[in-house]
Amino acid sequence: MATAEKVEDLPKLPSEIIRGILAWLPVKSLCRFRCVKKSWNSLILDPHFVKLHYDKAIEHEDVFYQRRSVFISDMWTLYSIDLDECLNRINLDDYSGNCVLVDNTYLQDFMGLVIHSNGLLFMRSCYHEFSLFNPAISQTKNLPIPPTYDTWSDEVCGFGFDLSTLDYKVVHGLFCQDELRFSVYSLKTGSWRVIQSGYPYKYRTPAMDGRLVNGGVHWLVRRVHDRSSMVIVSFVLAEEDVREIPLPPDFNIIEGEDEYYLSVFQECLCVGKKDDLEFWVMKEYGVAKSWTKISISLPFTEGLHSGFVKKNHHLLLLQDQMQQRLVMYNFDKKKSLRNLSIRGIREPCSSGFYLESLVSPNNYSTSQ
Repeated sequence: MATAEKVEDLPKLPSEIIRGILAWLPVKSLCRFRCVKKSWNSLILDPHFVKLHYDKAIEHEDVFYQRRSVFISDMWTLYSIDLDECLNRINLDDYSGNCVLVDNTYLQDFMGLVIHSNGLLFMRSCYHEFSLFNPAISQTKNLPIPPTYDTWSDEVCGFGFDLSTLDYKVVHGLFCQDELRFSVYSLKTGSWRVIQSGYPYKYRTPAMDGRLVNGGVHWLVRRVHDRSSMVIVSFVLAEEDVREIPLPPDFNIIEGEDEYYLSVFQECLCVGKKDDLEFWVMKEYGVAKSWTKISISLPFTEGLHSGFVKKNHHLLLLQDQMQQRLVMYNFDKKKSLRNLSIRGIREPCSSGFYLESLVSPNNYSTSQ
């Protein structure tokens, strides 16, 4: 790269060509290039360029993979790993030993819940702090406490991108007086809005974080006055209303037990019971007949699938004898796996991939 003193000696290119070239580059490079000249800094921060840069990754699979990173939380610290780059150096056909990933980047001290959507992470700490964080550009926005928050009541949280309004939304739900009540934070407006309707659900399963699928945030809940009647509820981001999704017809629910989980497998909803060697996947969203049972050779826990797949190996977070570990698992007849030992991360408790972007949690309200 040319030094700042020699930038003026570079050939003059039309601004649209420069804009198009820069849109293909990774976020870290663009952050460095902001120092090249004032016009580049203005361009890279421009809301229209931010959207163009993001669209490049959505439209082109190779660019998407290159800009995808994985966050891992061990309940005390949040890390980011360029997993695509690491796995390119690993031979999944060689089962002589475990894989060791050492390319991890420490992000910040953290203890609590992490939910990802595109380029942003939503974090809800154990100290009742709510924030949005973009690891790629190291920007954090602290959110006010939601109006539905109550220290003494059970709660759920969700986070996702609403395509209908091009807005990031945080969803907070509170179980109170035989009702589930919601409030929604809009990144565009920078404020919470209380949903006036209450919904007859209670007795949630232990997982607080909602699963984003098909434009809705999902949780496992129980209907009021019927502990044996467990259902999936979806808070639809576009409509800001709740829908029910049926569980598998043969899904065995035992009254009084809360060891069930809801997760996402290959962009589909999946449900199961902890420590079972099988789970159910909804192959066609909202269609009860599409639930399909999948077997696995090891016990697992909620959040088992990160969304990363290579050579039919899926990145899973497994629970084995109270220990949680990352593995690359093949669901073919061999049911083979590779352990991923990550230096500096002792007991990972949650993971997921996010798309590196230039989206600023602090300036997004003025960017659309």
